[in-house]
Amino acid sequence: MLRIRFTVALAGPIAACAMVPALVAGGAIRPSEPHRTVTELARTRPSGLATLPPSKPATTAGSVFQLSAGRHYGQPTNASGYSVIVRTGPATAWVFGGTNPGGPSAPVAAQWDGSTLTPALLPLGLTSFISDAAATSDVDVWAASQYGRYLLHFDGVQWHVVRRWSRGQITGLTAISPTDVWVFGTTADGTSEIGTWHFDGSSWLRVPGLAGSISRASATSASDIWAITASPASYSIVHYDGTSWQLVPTGTELDGVQPRDILAITPSDVWVVGTMSDPTDGVRLVLLHWNGASWASLVTHIDAWAGRLAAGADGSALVTATPADASAAGLILEVSAAGGRPVVGAQSWLDYGSVSDVALADGATSLWASGAVLTRLGGEAVIWTGQLGQPFSQSDIGT
Repeated sequence: MLRIRFTVALAGPIAACAMVPALVAGGAIRPSEPHRTVTELARTRPSGLATLPPSKPATTAGSVFQLSAGRHYGQPTNASGYSVIVRTGPATAWVFGGTNPGGPSAPVAAQWDGSTLTPALLPLGLTSFISDAAATSDVDVWAASQYGRYLLHFDGVQWHVVRRWSRGQITGLTAISPTDVWVFGTTADGTSEIGTWHFDGSSWLRVPGLAGSISRASATSASDIWAITASPASYSIVHYDGTSWQLVPTGTELDGVQPRDILAITPSDVWVVGTMSDPTDGVRLVLLHWNGASWASLVTHIDAWAGRLAAGADGSALVTATPADASAAGLILEVSAAGGRPVVGAQSWLDYGSVSDVALADGATSLWASGAVLTRLGGEAVIWTGQLGQPFSQSDIGT
C-alpha cells in the first residue's frame, strides 16, 4: 500500500501540517487496480473501522459521512489534498492544500458553500502546500505555508502575499482580528528560525522570550491565548494575558506526550490533543483538558496519530486522527469534559480516503471535513460532509 506521511522537524504528528496525513493511509488503491476518480470511488466505498487492541473490542459506530466534492490539481500523477478547512460564515468556508507532495508542489485554495467548490486565484509563483489558515470574517482570511514560508491574506476581493521568511517553517497561525494576528514557527527542539511574530494592524514584530518556541496556539480573545511550546527536553503549555506569556504548570500530564494541537474554547475550557508512544501497543491518542484550575488527561486505546482540534456543538471539541496501523481511513472524534476528565463521546470514520481537518457546518451536528483520496495514478483533494456516529462505550476508551 502506498503510504505518504508528512514528517517534519517538528516531531512527526505534532507538525502543523499533519495536513495530508490523508494522503497517507486508508485511501490508497492497489497497484493492480485501474485509476479511479473520487466519483467512482464513492460508488465502491471500501469499508474501514479504527480498531482497538484485542483486549478492547471495537465499538460499532456507523460512518455517516459522504464524499461531497473532489478536485484534482496539477499533473494526472500528482497527489492532491486539502490540509485545512476554515469556516467563514453560517454556510461558507475556505479549504486549502496543494498538490504533488515531496516534489515541485503548488498551493491551492477554494471557497465552499456546502455544495459547490469555487477555486481561488492565488498570487503567481507560490510553491508548496498551504498548511494552516485562520479567519475572523469572510473578508479577513489568513493562510500560511509551512515549508513555503509565506503568509497570505484575503481581503474579500483577492489574495495577497503579506510576508515571507527566508528559512525555517511556519507551524501555527492564529487570527483574532484584522489587527491582531500571530504567526509561529519552531521545531521539535524549540529551534526558532522563524520564531513568533505579531501583527498589530500596521507592522510585524518578532516576539522574544518564552513565546519564541511556540508551535501552535489558540485564542478566545486578545488577552486569552493558549499555546504549545517545544524544547529539547519536553513540551509545555503557555498562556498570554494580553501583556506577557507565562508558563502554565501541567504536572505530569504531558509526560511522554507529543502534543499536536491546542484549542481554547473559553479561559476555563482548553483542549490539547497529542500522541504517546507505547512500547507494547504502538501509539495512543491522548487528550488533555484544562478546566480553569487543573489539567486532566485521557490516554485512549485508540491507535492513531493525532490531527487537529476544532470547536464542536454544545461546548464539545472535535478531533481528527489517522489510524497508525492503516487498518482504516481517517477518524473524527467528539470529546467533552465530564466528571472532571476528558470523555470521548462519539466516533465516525471515513469509508475510504482520509481526513486532515474538520469544521462545524451549521452550529448543530453537521460537519465538513477536508482530506484526500489516493488513486493509482495520483490523488484528489476532497471534502466530506456528515454527522458523528454513535457514542462510544467509555469502558473501551482508555484511562
